[in-house]
Amino acid sequence: MENLKRLFLIVFSMFVIFFIFVVPNVCASSVIRDGKAGGYEYTITQKETTYFWKIGHQGNISVIEENENNRIPLINLMTTVNNINSKKFKLILAAAYFLIVVIITIIAYWKLKKMPKLVGIYITLLAGIALYYMVFTIVDLTTLLEDAKFYYLTLTN
Repeated sequence: MENLKRLFLIVFSMFVIFFIFVVPNVCASSVIRDGKAGGYEYTITQKETTYFWKIGHQGNISVIEENENNRIPLINLMTTVNNINSKKFKLILAAAYFLIVVIITIIAYWKLKKMPKLVGIYITLLAGIALYYMVFTIVDLTTLLEDAKFYYLTLTN
């Protein structure tokens, strides 16, 4: 019974020490949000009532304290980086859709040897839609990368 009390006292002491020293350090600086895309990255941390942004491009990292002067460009950089991720995903989906249409067309051509005109028109229409979507997604992605570059350079210079 004496050993059980001693074990309980040791474990309880460990928990008290843990909460006294570790928990305040974890709570003092916490990561609120982070993102990475197209070579650009950001991490938002909060220390007490101040927000710090760690922004970077291809390994060049800068830490910026948020204030009234830089709040809008920081938020714009965050939004742009997040949009780059979504556009990349849409581009991958459009490319996969195009490849599926091409593969189905090749298989159908091998099986049928002579394809009816209506099927050819339908396949061309589907491939055209995929290409159209891919081209406009690439244009949007290029624009977002230029925007991210602008916001990053604005904040670091």
